[in-house]
Amino acid sequence: MKKFFALSMLAALILVGCSKTPVSVPVVTAPVVDPNIIANAPKGCPEKTTLNAKSAEAGDVTFATKNSWFVDEGVGYGTLHFANYDRFDPANTFADIKGTDVHVYFDLKTKDKSALKVGTWNYRKDKENNDLSWLNISTEKLSGGVFDDNGKVEVTYVGSDYVCGKVTSKDSSSSLNGDFIAKYFKPQY
Repeated sequence: MKKFFALSMLAALILVGCSKTPVSVPVVTAPVVDPNIIANAPKGCPEKTTLNAKSAEAGDVTFATKNSWFVDEGVGYGTLHFANYDRFDPANTFADIKGTDVHVYFDLKTKDKSALKVGTWNYRKDKENNDLSWLNISTEKLSGGVFDDNGKVEVTYVGSDYVCGKVTSKDSSSSLNGDFIAKYFKPQY
C-alpha cells in the first residue's frame, strides 16, 4: 500500500512537471484525535469524563478527561481531583486557584485500611467501611461542600492506569453529577 501511494505521488509529480496545465495533488492529513476521549478504555470505564459541577460560585462546569486525576494517598485512601484548567498538577493538588478556575475533589477511604476496590461510597455513612468524607467544589473565593446525605460515588474500575465511576450528589445550592475516568497518580514521597 505504501509503495503504491509513493509511486502514485511520483507519477503525479512527473505529470505536473511535464504538463503546461497545473494539476492539483491531494493532501493527506492525519485524523484528529480528541485528547478527552480514552481509546480502548478499560471495562467499567466511560471513554471520557462527563462530571458536571454546579454552584453559585463555580457556575456550571463540565470537566475534561485530561484534567481528571486519582491521587493514591496510600493503602485504602485516595483523592479524586477534577479541574477546569490545564495547569493542574497531581503532585501539587492545592496550588493557587485563580479567576474562573474550578477544582472539585473528594476522598475515598476504607476504614479497615483495605485496598480501594469497585463498590459504592456513600456520603456520611459512619457504619460503612467505604467512607466518602466530602464532596468539595473550590473556586478562587470559596471552597464549599455538596452536603447531600444521599450523595455517593460508584467506583466501577480501579487500576494502576485509571480509576473510574459515577458521582451523584445534590443539595439546595450545588451539585456534582456524571461519569469519570481519572488518570492514576502515585506521589513519590
